[in-house]
Amino acid sequence: MAKHLICCWIWALVALFYFEQALSFNLDISKPTVFAGPPGSYFGFSVDFFNPDNKQLNILVGAPRANTSDQTPSTVTERGAVFNCPWHKSGSCTQIEFDNDRKNSNGQQMEFKSNQWFGATVRSSGDHILACAPLYQWSTYGLSEREPVGTCYLKKGNNIVEYSPCRSSIMYENMFLCLLQKNRVVIGGPGSFYWQGQLISDDITEVISRYNKEFFTPYGNQLSTKSAGAQYDDSYLGKPVCIFCFVNIFNGKNMESMYNFTGTQVSITKVFVRHCDVKMDLLVGAPLFMDRGSDGKLREVGQVYVYLCKGGFTFNNVIKLTGSEIYARYGSSICSLGDLNMDGYNDLIVGVFGADKAVLYRARPVISVNTTLDISPQILNPEDKSCTLPGTTTTVSCFTVKYCLKANGKGAPPSLHFQVYLTLDRLKHKGAIKRVLFLHNKMSHYSKNMTVSNSQGPACEELQAYLIDDSEFRDKITPISVFMEYSLNYKAAADKTGLLPILDQSTPTNVTKQAHILLDCGEDNICKPDLKLSVVSDQKEIYIGDDNPLTLEVTAENGGEGAYEADLTVTLPSQADFIGVVRNSETLSRLSCAFKKENQTRVVVCDLGNPMKGGTKIIAGLRFSVHQLSEQDTEVKFGLQIQRHDLHCVFICSILCRVSAPEQVFLPIANWQPKENPVLEDDIGPLVQHIYELRNTGPSTFSKAILDVQWPYRFNNGSLLYITKFEVDGNMNCSSNRELNPLNVTVSEGRNRHSVHRRDLEDKQEEENLEILDCGNAECQEIKCWVGRLEKGQSAILFIYSRLAVSTFLKVKTIHLTDIASLKVIWNSENPQPVPGWVVALAVLAGLLLLALLIFVMYKLGFFKRVRPPQDDSIEKEQLQPQENGDRNTEA
Repeated sequence: MAKHLICCWIWALVALFYFEQALSFNLDISKPTVFAGPPGSYFGFSVDFFNPDNKQLNILVGAPRANTSDQTPSTVTERGAVFNCPWHKSGSCTQIEFDNDRKNSNGQQMEFKSNQWFGATVRSSGDHILACAPLYQWSTYGLSEREPVGTCYLKKGNNIVEYSPCRSSIMYENMFLCLLQKNRVVIGGPGSFYWQGQLISDDITEVISRYNKEFFTPYGNQLSTKSAGAQYDDSYLGKPVCIFCFVNIFNGKNMESMYNFTGTQVSITKVFVRHCDVKMDLLVGAPLFMDRGSDGKLREVGQVYVYLCKGGFTFNNVIKLTGSEIYARYGSSICSLGDLNMDGYNDLIVGVFGADKAVLYRARPVISVNTTLDISPQILNPEDKSCTLPGTTTTVSCFTVKYCLKANGKGAPPSLHFQVYLTLDRLKHKGAIKRVLFLHNKMSHYSKNMTVSNSQGPACEELQAYLIDDSEFRDKITPISVFMEYSLNYKAAADKTGLLPILDQSTPTNVTKQAHILLDCGEDNICKPDLKLSVVSDQKEIYIGDDNPLTLEVTAENGGEGAYEADLTVTLPSQADFIGVVRNSETLSRLSCAFKKENQTRVVVCDLGNPMKGGTKIIAGLRFSVHQLSEQDTEVKFGLQIQRHDLHCVFICSILCRVSAPEQVFLPIANWQPKENPVLEDDIGPLVQHIYELRNTGPSTFSKAILDVQWPYRFNNGSLLYITKFEVDGNMNCSSNRELNPLNVTVSEGRNRHSVHRRDLEDKQEEENLEILDCGNAECQEIKCWVGRLEKGQSAILFIYSRLAVSTFLKVKTIHLTDIASLKVIWNSENPQPVPGWVVALAVLAGLLLLALLIFVMYKLGFFKRVRPPQDDSIEKEQLQPQENGDRNTEA
C-alpha cells in the first residue's frame, strides 16, 4: 500500500481536498439537502459516502449516542448507530444493523456497549463499510474487570464481521480512528504502551475470512507499530487530532514513520487530474464560530470556509457556509462525497451533530461557453455605400456582425437555451446619437433566443449593420464598440431533481469588438496634427469708461494631419462679454461660435472644422465688450486654446500665458534721480515683473517640457531690464546662463503687484521714433526651465523680477522691449524598445547561479539523502513483523 496520511478530526477541523477545478464556486448553497436523525443521537458526528456500484448512491451518517432499534430486549443505552441516507431524498435515512449483545457460556456479560459511541467513526471503500465504537469495553472475566479496547464492524453486503485487534492484549487502546484504504483497514489505538499510541493495519480479505465469533484468531498479514522508549509516553498516536497535535506519515508497507508534522491536521481524500494540473480546494470547519443575529447578540452557529485554489497552495475567493442553529456544531465533520450523481463534480456533506443533522451541498453542473464575435470590415469607409436601407433607395455604408456560441457541460442537458443581447456603439451612452444601426430594424440593439447543442459544434448568426450619414454626428474618432452578452435559461437546463447548472465563472459572459471610421490621417488611421494658435488685439490699451469694443484677431493653423472635432475655446475674463464674430470682412472666416457657461466659467466655443484638414489656416475676428473695468484692474486676460478629440493622445493641448506688469513705463519718473552706485532696487529703476504660466488644458498628461525665455538685458553697454531674482510655482526647475543681480543690490521679498496709475489722456504724447529691442539687436540672457509632470488642469508658473534701467532709456525717446518665450513639449514614443542582448544574457547567468546556490544549500541540509531506519538502536525503531498480541511488550 502506498503512503497513507494517518489522521482525522473532531472539533476544529481542517480538510484538504483535491477536486475538479470548478468544485467550490458551483456548490448549491441556496437549496441544500438536510438529513435528520433521532434527537440527541449526535447524528452527523461522522459522515462518509457509500457507492458500492453505479446504481447505489448513499450517504453514511454516524450517530454515536443513538439508542438502537434491536428487537431483542437489551439493557444497553446509547449504543450508537450508523444510518444509510439516499442522497437524492430528505429525511428517509434508515439504520444499518451491525451486532447484538453477547455473553459467554456461563451467561455472564462479556461486552459492555452502553455509551460505546458506535458510529463515532464511519468509513467506506467500494462495497465495504467500517464503523467503530471507540468506548467499547470487553471483559474476559465477567464484571470484575473491563478493558476499554474499542471495536469495529466491517460490513460487505450482508456479511458483517467484528474487528477488534486490541481485545487480545491488555493495552487500553480506545480505537478512535479507522480508515479503509484499497484492500486494507487501518485503526489507531492512542492508549497502547502507556498512551504512546499504536497503529494497526490488516488485510480486509483476511479479516473477513478468518473471523470467528467464539475465539480470537490472529492475522498473518498484520502490520503495527511497536513500543518505543519512555520519552514517547503520552504521545496519543492514533488519536483523532485537531490543533497542536502530532501528525505522522507512515509507510504502508512496513508501518515505519516517514514524516512528522506539528500543527493543524490535514486530510487528503481524493486527487483528480485535469489538463495535467492538480486543482486543490481547501475546506475549513469552525464548529464554534459565533455570529450576530438580528437582535445583535452573538450565537454559536458554526461555519465552513471553502477556499478556491488559484494554483499550488494559493487560494482566493473564500465561500462561507454558515449554520443556522445554535450549538449545533455545524462543520464538526466534513466529507467530500465524490461524484454522487455522476455529473462530473464532487458533492459535499457537512455534519451538524449538535442539531442531529447532516447537510448535503450538491455541486451544480458547470457549463463552459466559448463565444466569438467578428466585425467585417473593421475600418468603415463612409464613402463606400454598398447597402440599401430596407424600404428606401438610400444607400449606406454597411458592415457584418457575426457571433457564435459553443457550450459543453458534463451533467447538463443535450440542448442549452441562451438569451443573446447585441448592442451597437455601446460607448455612446443613453441619449447620445448612435452612429451605427442594424440594417433590418434600424435600431442599435438586438436580442435573440438561441439553442446550443451540448458538446457539439457552435451555433452562429450573421447580421448586417450600417453607418448613418456623417452629417448626423460629429464624433468620428471614438471606436464603434459592438457589445455581445449572453445569459443561460437555468430553469430549462435543470435536472429531474431541480438542480440548476451554473456557468463557468472563469469565462466572462460578454465580449466586445471594435470598428473604426476611416479618417484622413494616413495609413495608420491615427491623426497627428500640428496645431498652432496666435492672437492679435486691435487695442493695446483699454481705458476706463471707453465703450469701444475689443476685437481679437485669431489665427489657427494645422501643419500636420487632420484634426477632428477641433474647437477654439476662449475663456472670458470677468470684465468682458462676448458680442459676436466679425462678419463684415472678406479676409476673415465666419466661424460658428456659441457662448457656454461651465462651472461658473464663461467660455466661447468656435468650430474649426471636423476635420480641420492639414494645411488649413483660419483667420477670424471675435468681438468683445469690456465695460466693467475698475481702478484696481491692471490687465484684462483672455485664455485661448485649441481643443480637439484625440483618442490616441498624440497631441497635448497646452497653453503658455505671458503677462508683464506694467506693460508700459512712462519716463521720466517724477522725483527720481539715478545713482551711479545703486544700493537698493529702486536706485536702478521701477519694478517690471513678468509672469509666465504654463497650463496643461488636457486631455493628456505630459511628463517633460522645456520653457525657454530669451531676456534682453544689455544694449550699447547699458542695462535694459536688470533681473534681480526669479521664482517658480509648481513642478518646474529653472536656471540662468548669466549671474543674477551682479550689482548685489538689496532685493525686497514677496511677489508684490505693481500698480499702474491712470494718466490723463491729454498728457499722452504721440509715439515717435519707436525702436524695438529684441535678441536680434540686443544682448539676451537665457532662462531655461525644465517642467516635470503636469496633469490636466495643472500649471507651472515662472515669476521674473527685474528693474528698468532708467539711465539707459533716458538716452532715447521711446524703446519697445520684446522678450521671447518658447515652450517645447517632449513627446516620448510609446513604441516598445527591444531588450538589449546583454540584459538577457545577464539574467540567464543570474538565474543559473541562483539555481546552483539553491541546490548546494539543499545538499548541505541533507535534502537529497534517503531517510533510512537506524540499524543500531533497537529501542527507538519500530520493526515491521507479524505480531502475536499478548506475547510481547509485557511491560505495557
